[in-house]
Amino acid sequence: MPPVGAVLILLSFHHAAGQPEPDQLQFALFWAGFLLGMLPLVALACDRHSGGASRTWALVGIGLFGMVPRLLQYGPAGPDEYAHWRQSLEAFLAGDVGHSNYLLPITREFPGLHQAGSAIARLAGMPLWPASIGVVVLAHILSVLAIYQLVRMVGAPARGAAAGAVIYTLNPSWLYFNSAFSYESLALPLMIWCLAATVAAGRASRKINMRALAMAVFCVASLPVIHHLTSILLCLMLMLLIVVRVLPFVRQTASGGWGAEGERFWPPIFIGGCLLVSITFWWSGLSGSIVGYLGPEVTRGFAQLQKMLDGINQTSSHRSLFENSLNPPYEIVCGYLFPIVLFAMFSWSLIVLWRNRRRLGSAPWAFAGVGSMFFASMPLLVTGGAEGAHRSWGYSFIGIAVVCGLAWSHARDREADDVATRWRSLRRVFGRPGVTAGVVGILFTVLAFGSAAVGVKVTHRFPGSAEVGDDGRSVSRESAAVASWLAAHAPVDTRVMTDRFSSLQIGSPGRMATLRPSTKFPVWDMYMSPEPVRLEVLKQIFDSKIKYFVVDSRMATTRPQLGIWFTREEPGAKGPDVYPQAAIDRFNCLPWLRAVYAAGPLTVYEVNTFLLRRTRAGSCEGSGG
Repeated sequence: MPPVGAVLILLSFHHAAGQPEPDQLQFALFWAGFLLGMLPLVALACDRHSGGASRTWALVGIGLFGMVPRLLQYGPAGPDEYAHWRQSLEAFLAGDVGHSNYLLPITREFPGLHQAGSAIARLAGMPLWPASIGVVVLAHILSVLAIYQLVRMVGAPARGAAAGAVIYTLNPSWLYFNSAFSYESLALPLMIWCLAATVAAGRASRKINMRALAMAVFCVASLPVIHHLTSILLCLMLMLLIVVRVLPFVRQTASGGWGAEGERFWPPIFIGGCLLVSITFWWSGLSGSIVGYLGPEVTRGFAQLQKMLDGINQTSSHRSLFENSLNPPYEIVCGYLFPIVLFAMFSWSLIVLWRNRRRLGSAPWAFAGVGSMFFASMPLLVTGGAEGAHRSWGYSFIGIAVVCGLAWSHARDREADDVATRWRSLRRVFGRPGVTAGVVGILFTVLAFGSAAVGVKVTHRFPGSAEVGDDGRSVSRESAAVASWLAAHAPVDTRVMTDRFSSLQIGSPGRMATLRPSTKFPVWDMYMSPEPVRLEVLKQIFDSKIKYFVVDSRMATTRPQLGIWFTREEPGAKGPDVYPQAAIDRFNCLPWLRAVYAAGPLTVYEVNTFLLRRTRAGSCEGSGG
């Protein structure tokens, strides 16, 4: 069935590529294929009669099938993938690890993903893209197996662990965001494996699990060179595991002395210490870059939270979850149901775990705290921005998967308790295999629909014609043609000024240094203002050695879908006004600019630095000198 499902998803993509707007057929084909491929694998993974090998291969199949939507779209897509693709190209073609990257500067400090892809391409003699996406495919599969192993180490049998792994695949980041060629796609599975190994090393047993300890040390040694945020969050989760283990450790030590049997206290501390040493080693000298990159996001997140708290009664500060959405009605309904159903499952799981608390260790309560963070992030979706909430889901869902998988196991084992007796007739109905399978199938479908609806925009999920200023659809044949022309006529890292969307292909496969305007580097005046260009801006153009300007003529006629052409700080961001036609036309008559190439609405202008210095012309009427 999974091959048939993959074919249906392919047909949905083929149909969507030829449509100017999404229609019902592409969604119907996609979901028919997805459910046809996933549900048999889920049933096999969670079946009580499945053997160890069958269950493992079913989980591998789930991880692989989850990559089908990404594998059907060849090549990079979106800002993150193009930024990482540029780093991989430089590592592969020039052996330059940590190349200066203007698309996403922080990527130069975390080359683990880029080195892995380029090394496999070199060793296997493969093209770079298949080798790079192969790393992500392997990591995607390992993320499912890692959750399975983590839930088992916490105390669930194989069936409950498989249920936890399936629940994790329903997080809104797993199908799309964590299948992209980005450093989180590799770092997150390593983090989960580290947590599983940490729990295994700290379990109550006569002999410590040295293989688990070695695995955890390997993960913490390599993780800081792959992704900054995952390393920080792993550090916080290890601290949480240590905190929840303090009380049981004190009790067992007080009653039985230092040699008392019970959960080991020192492995999480040792692994956390190794992580801090690794972070100190890899990040020495990077604190400024990391704070500069994460600081604005943290500040923006607190601002969103403050807005939510201060404006709880002000409807003007809120927005609709699916305002102007292209999703079909059933996805929107499931999107609203998604947190409600999850909260009900999570609450039921906590009740089950509390009733069985004497049979559990300390680790489940740490992961319960992690899982609760998902529900804490949901209110941010109705304020003016939610990127932080979206990025947290892949991490907080680890806790939900552990709690629900463990509770599923314990609930199935308590056939003779008071609750089971009280609700025996209800259990008799829902305990039938057919009814149970139907309920699980409906829950999986609702959560899958809702996960996709709240996870990413429709334009990121399906192929289609290019749209002006949409990150998911901004790549076009015209920008690819400009990138190819520049790659053929200009040296690598020639400085180019262009908009956010054209810069993806110009700066990645084109291998140019695409500069980004800012309030301190307001070169956007060339595009936005019909007034003569200020002398200080002309001086910045000269000093920054910009060789080419790329201009999109649609700037004067169309507002981008994202609401910006360059950055969030640009004048008029998110506003309704287009750029003045006079400013766009000025590129054709400034004496120090010459049009050298055009592709559709894009025109490439070459800067003559000699004439720029001599004339200082800020307008077409004459010199500014």
